Amino acid sequence: MGLSEGFWDRYHHVKSVFVKSKEERRDEILEGSIVRTILVLAIPVMISSALHTGFNIVDTYWLGRLGRAEVGAPAAAWPVLFTFLSLGMGLSTAGVSLVSQHTGAGGGKKAEEAAGQVFGFLMVIGVATGLIGYFAAPYILTLLGTPSTTLPHAIDYLQIVSLSMPFVFSYIAFRFLLRGIGDMVRPMLIRGVLVLVNLILDPLLIFGLFFFPELGVRGAAIATALARTTSAVVGIYLLFSGRVGIRISLESMRLKLRWIKQILKIGAPATVARAESAVGFVVLFALVAIFGDASVAAYGIGRRVIHVMTIGIWGFAGATMTMVGQNVGADQEERGETIVKRALLVSFLMLIIMGALVVLFRSQIIAFFIDDAEVIRIGGMYLGIFAMSIPFFGIYRIFDSTFKGTGHTLPVLFLTLFRIWGLRLFLSALLALSAINLGFVVLDIGFGMGVVGIWYGMAASNVIGAGLSAIYFLSGRWKEKTIKT
Repeated sequence: MGLSEGFWDRYHHVKSVFVKSKEERRDEILEGSIVRTILVLAIPVMISSALHTGFNIVDTYWLGRLGRAEVGAPAAAWPVLFTFLSLGMGLSTAGVSLVSQHTGAGGGKKAEEAAGQVFGFLMVIGVATGLIGYFAAPYILTLLGTPSTTLPHAIDYLQIVSLSMPFVFSYIAFRFLLRGIGDMVRPMLIRGVLVLVNLILDPLLIFGLFFFPELGVRGAAIATALARTTSAVVGIYLLFSGRVGIRISLESMRLKLRWIKQILKIGAPATVARAESAVGFVVLFALVAIFGDASVAAYGIGRRVIHVMTIGIWGFAGATMTMVGQNVGADQEERGETIVKRALLVSFLMLIIMGALVVLFRSQIIAFFIDDAEVIRIGGMYLGIFAMSIPFFGIYRIFDSTFKGTGHTLPVLFLTLFRIWGLRLFLSALLALSAINLGFVVLDIGFGMGVVGIWYGMAASNVIGAGLSAIYFLSGRWKEKTIKT
């Protein structure tokens, strides 16, 4: 009896910390302990990021049992899907900014009107991208040079997942709108449902277990589409019922030109920044591939390790975006600045410790994934050089979210493009290659360091990018409101 009572006491305590009404969350964000509130908002986002990682691993694990062509299908479709998702997440940035600022300013009705407009607009875009993805899949994937053995599987995968795009965009809108009012818990719980549904359906539909048909890659695509649709339906119900502190209606979703202009003004630069980043990483991968299979394997494994390292920073970035947006909306610019500085301090210390551990055990970490001396050597260099720049990436990401939280997404666009294209790609090519081929001219200016030059170029882009973001932050222009009260 005592153990049972102790469990429920702890459960209710944890629930009281993380699950609050919109008004209670607003009070904490505007007046509560800054570090405590950052952690309360950040932890659910971190868990969501970890769940998202698990979602991707499940598909790869089961399709890997079928063969090289099958496991390559989601990877071939990913650039197209990532472009669609970049569009959704970029435009949803406007949802966080508008809802958080109106919530901070005490405009509950305005916040709900903004939410309805963002949700309605994202639904329209979701339908459009779904149709494009379905009908253009064969042409796009052929244009991307998808290997002939993988092409039919990739077309099936992209077409099926594209049909779920309206629901995918609805779920993205749900996540970002709730982030605007500071509710990070419900999106985390729903993402858990998404992962669970995918985990159950994947083997059943891929291999045809029990009474299910054996569908292979199509089964993986259907499982992904159904899991995302399920999570979207739950999110739509919660938004229309008003059970999440914000309510939308069909009337509020009727698009109005003045709102669309605001959404595009805030969301378009963030969308372009995400899309250009995606293209930049494709180019970076091509640069790594020049140096052979061992370098590609080392880079692939190293990226997974770095992704685990950065799970925490996404949580701090999400918390900062919400808290800064609400405080600036409430005319508490100085508190907003203090929030950013506290988030920077906590996340930097956390990433320094994690970076040091990764560097210390870098060879053992790579060896855990593969028994190949050359890959372990190159991967160890990758982690040894790049991991210690991740704290600076954390600084950059906190500033990036700060600017997005107040709707200043144009500087975000310029900083993102310069960090990826002007710094990371240029410096990596300059250091790695002996000469840089621009197509119309070959510049014999490279340092010829080999693949290690790429690792140094990547690290330098994080450090310099953090410095440039700090300069804009110190200008104070990000404190200007972008809403009309």
